[in-house]
Amino acid sequence: MIAAELLNLARHEGIRDLEYFRTEKQLVWAIQRARGKAACFLSEDRMECKEFECQWRRECLKLVAEWRR
Repeated sequence: MIAAELLNLARHEGIRDLEYFRTEKQLVWAIQRARGKAACFLSEDRMECKEFECQWRRECLKLVAEWRR
């Protein structure tokens, strides 16, 4: 998902002050919290994820070097 789509989704979820989110990860966390879910995107808990319907699951479970997160 590109940044513009993520911003539109956040606006749709009612998230305000979008300029304060510095990374896409923070923005995804805000969307997850707005939906009543755990803010788990790219967290240490991701390998134990049971949210099979999560729209970010595929991207979240990719192996990424720690310094790139």
